Amino acid sequence: MKILLLSSPIVQKDFDRIARVPNLGLASLAAHVQDLCTVHVADIHGLTNHREYVQKIVNGYDLVGLTAMSFQYQEAIELARIAKSSGAKTVFGGYHPTLACEEISASRDAQLIDFIVRGEGEATFRELVQSLATGKDLKDILGLSYHKDGQSQRNQSCDGQSDNDQSDNGKSSKAGREAPQMVHNPPRPLLKVEEIRMPMRDARLITKGFYSFDVPIDCVETSRGCTQGCKFCSINLMYGRRFRKFPIERVIEDILDAEAHGAGSIFFPDDNITLDPKRLEQLCQAIIDAGLAHLRYKTQASASGIASSKHLVDKMGEAGFDGVFLGVESVNKRNLQFLGKGKMSDDAEKAVKYLHENNIIVSTGLISGNPDDDAEDIWENFRLARKLKVDFPIFYINTPYPKTQMREELQEMGLITRNDFTKYDGLHANLKTKHLSDEEVQYIVWQMNARYYDMEWLRYNKVKRLYPRWFAREMGRLAPFYARRKMDLLLGRRTRQDFFREDLESGELCKGVV
Repeated sequence: MKILLLSSPIVQKDFDRIARVPNLGLASLAAHVQDLCTVHVADIHGLTNHREYVQKIVNGYDLVGLTAMSFQYQEAIELARIAKSSGAKTVFGGYHPTLACEEISASRDAQLIDFIVRGEGEATFRELVQSLATGKDLKDILGLSYHKDGQSQRNQSCDGQSDNDQSDNGKSSKAGREAPQMVHNPPRPLLKVEEIRMPMRDARLITKGFYSFDVPIDCVETSRGCTQGCKFCSINLMYGRRFRKFPIERVIEDILDAEAHGAGSIFFPDDNITLDPKRLEQLCQAIIDAGLAHLRYKTQASASGIASSKHLVDKMGEAGFDGVFLGVESVNKRNLQFLGKGKMSDDAEKAVKYLHENNIIVSTGLISGNPDDDAEDIWENFRLARKLKVDFPIFYINTPYPKTQMREELQEMGLITRNDFTKYDGLHANLKTKHLSDEEVQYIVWQMNARYYDMEWLRYNKVKRLYPRWFAREMGRLAPFYARRKMDLLLGRRTRQDFFREDLESGELCKGVV
């Protein structure tokens, strides 16, 4: 049996210029079936023509796996079409197929999807492969959705509940009712960390083209899950409010394996690595003791976790951390309460100060487009980023991701304006506020990006010192671009609205006119 696992080729273009990271989840899945079959992972998100590549390599594989977030799902369907035309079966996994399995089952897409592995996939995927190899019945595989003898039937919903009100709006489309439906086995309990194998990086077919700034990068996870209840987040729907920690010895072994496969930089993609600040400090010491502080480490973290201990951040700097994404979310207390984030911005100033004192690049997530936002509320996030001297602020737009508490509340308020999931990437406006249309929200956030990267930013950002070659290359690319736009404005050939429309069409929304 031969299996091909494909990453999603759809990325956020602005982020891709800064970091392109190989898919860790697929390498983990591969590790759990390598003794049962031949398995390959193709990280196709860096290819210029990913469909052509898949068409060339897919022949001869018996099973093709695809993973997708909501904004990536539609292209995964197109790749499934290619896989099916080659004679392979298809299996979907990841956030969107897990959370929208009922809607997928009741849609025409189900004709292109043989199986859905829901939630944490390693054990479910292994049992699926074992059953396909031996002809064993699929009914006892927890966390699996599948077609049974071509019949339109289900035993229960994806989350183990009855078959009532399964769609996002409580009803299915006419086309969906005509489509084949799937059996949804009961959900699988979370794995114990000792049951999760080390990722199989040797399964990767594409090993070049992954970087952070200009350094080759790979992922290493140190924990899974988060106990906090942010209303916009899907993590709790995948893992529950649980926090599971891998042994630090395993993490060090994984870092060594990533370095052996060419990584000079390591990204820790943990859902909330600072839930246990003491453990993160222990990990930093272990990195130092293992002689691995020459690598460059990056992670995402909570502002409160980072602000809780200057000693922790000093230890991070000593261990080689040079980049942290902080979930600050908003300066507005009302919005923080709506988002379920408590007093996050109260800790932001201290967190950024600690990080900058250790020469660590700071990126922040700041969310606009909340129900009560007017233009002044949105610009507050810009002023906060400027005050903190953030190196890379990401001005997100509140997004009603499927099945989240946030989506339910926004639906009740009547504020959701679009259900095109290809735009559910955090950068496109899919809702209005009580004071602004979705386009007005989009335009204000676009202006914030356009104005932020100016001469003041050039003076204080740490990127130019830590990654001078990358910085010079990007400035060489962007300077003529900005010069042309300024000249077009000066001569009256084009307007700011023209540039806004151009960027909206291209999908590069984190730039504009300086």
